[in-house]
This record gives sequence, C-alpha cells and structure tokens, in this order.
Amino acid sequence: MRLASGIDPEEPPIVCSIPARVGLLGNPSDGYGGRTIGLAVRHFEATVSLQPCRGIQIMPSAADALDWGSPGEFARHIDRYGVGNGAQAVAAAARTFLDVLDSLEYGRCDGFSLSYATTIPRQVGLAGSSALILATLMCLEEHSGLSIPRDVLPSIALAAEVEQLGIAAGLQDRVVQTYGGLVAMDFSELEVDARFGVRRGTYRHLDPANLPPLFLAYSLDAAEPSGIYHQSLRHRFDHGDAVVRSTMRQLAGVAVEGEAALRWGNADRFSELIGRNMELRRLLGTAAPKQEALVDIAESLGAFATFAARVAQ
Repeated sequence: MRLASGIDPEEPPIVCSIPARVGLLGNPSDGYGGRTIGLAVRHFEATVSLQPCRGIQIMPSAADALDWGSPGEFARHIDRYGVGNGAQAVAAAARTFLDVLDSLEYGRCDGFSLSYATTIPRQVGLAGSSALILATLMCLEEHSGLSIPRDVLPSIALAAEVEQLGIAAGLQDRVVQTYGGLVAMDFSELEVDARFGVRRGTYRHLDPANLPPLFLAYSLDAAEPSGIYHQSLRHRFDHGDAVVRSTMRQLAGVAVEGEAALRWGNADRFSELIGRNMELRRLLGTAAPKQEALVDIAESLGAFATFAARVAQ
C-alpha cells in the first residue's frame, strides 16, 4: 500500500542525526587558510528522516511554519533568526546532492520525502544549519547507494550553504560534525579531490580526555544571523585588510599551540589560549552586544571564554 503522497508506510525510513559543535581555538580562521580545533556537542542534534516515494517532497517542521500572531512578533522573529529556515537548508542539501550525482554521471536516485527536527538552538553559534545539511546529505547518500569519503562530505555540505544559500562560511563546522569528537583541522594547504572536485583540508582526532573542564552557555535573546558579520570579514580579507590578515595568522597559531598543549596534557595552557582566541576575535570587530555580554559575564567570573565555548579557569 502507498499513501496519496507516494510514500510506502511499510518501508522503513533512513534516519541520520548530526550533533551541534563548538569552535574552541582558531575560529574563524578556517575560511582563510587557518587552523582550528572544534568539539562536537551531542547534547543537541539535528535529525533528518528520508522515506522513498514518488517525486521529491520536503516537509517543513512545525517550528518553521510561516505563521505569527502579530506584525511585531513577525518582525522580532526575522530580526533574531533571519529569513532562512530548516526547510531551506534541507532543500539546499538535496539540490547540491543532485548536482554531485550529475557530475559523477551516477544515475541511481529514486524519489524521496524528507522531514526533519532539531534541538540545536538557532543562531547562537552551534552550527544548526550545517547539521541539517549534513544529516540530509547522509540520508541521500544511503538512499542512492553513493559512497562519499568522510573528508569530502564537509566540503559538499559547505557548497550547499555557499552556492545554494549564499552564506559566507568555512569548513570547520561541517568537519567537526562529520567526524565527531574533538578534531584538529588544518586548512593551510587544501587539496582537491579529483573525483568530487571539491577542496579539503587535513583533519585528525584529538583525545578529549586532555581538555580542561568546559561549560557551554547560550542565550536565545542573543541569537543573531551570522552572515552579515562574516560577509564583512570576507570583504575586508579579500581587499587586503592588514589587521584581518594578521589576526587570521595569529588565530591559526593559537590552534597549533593548543594542539601541543593537549598533547602534553597542559589543560591550564589550553584554557588560557581560549581567552587569547577571544582577544584576537575582538580585533576583527565586535559581535552583537548581547553576544559580547555573554563573554563579559564569563570573564568577570574569572573564566576564559570565547564564542560558542566557555571554559572555567
């Protein structure tokens, strides 16, 4: 039996979940030939479910319904979260995946219906959009039978955001969410994968047991789309801004030193480097006042802090 939508209710769905992530060191140098260290956060995740069907369907979640109680509520929502939603991220991933199949002349991909849900707070720096995109790609990978190398998948996910959604971003989020755990990333010499035609960095797992005690804090009131900040940063870098270019090199150096600190079990030094990372980020320009306030609170309590990750001193 098939439903009117063409979905066979007796065929089990393909379900993939991707965690949130925090950038510990080097962020945001990943988009500028830098180096970073990031950590997957399993407390939050995005889940995509694929059901084979006739045609292609994307089912928006209840959280993405375009319905507000008043003009003021609508304005506050758009100002906080922007105009994008989860359905657009899922659609961008699906469209990019079809491009990948075409480039490989890989013809096997039947119709599908995609639904999704997420517990990752929006626009607070935990990479919710990339989690949805990666979960979608992994569902489609299994559905089509195509095998994508693990070090290539983050680059395809990034292409979905950059080319389909016009978002300025780097590889870091997608790498951490693909690999899981604690990951060191080197983007200084990107290699081109001959089969998939995308650039990839060098990625390796680190031992999270050597991390200092971490805590994560966020405020939904501080949520804000990051695209404007990153587009401005990209413009300044591309036009040779000396401060931006120098700071990106220093941020990469912080990640290198942080990896050494972890290797030697020096958690105190790693904590100090998180504070140093924030000092350098402030040289690139201020973030939204409410986001800066979160860091200020942590620092006033004697903790080292940076965006999307806090660490007790």
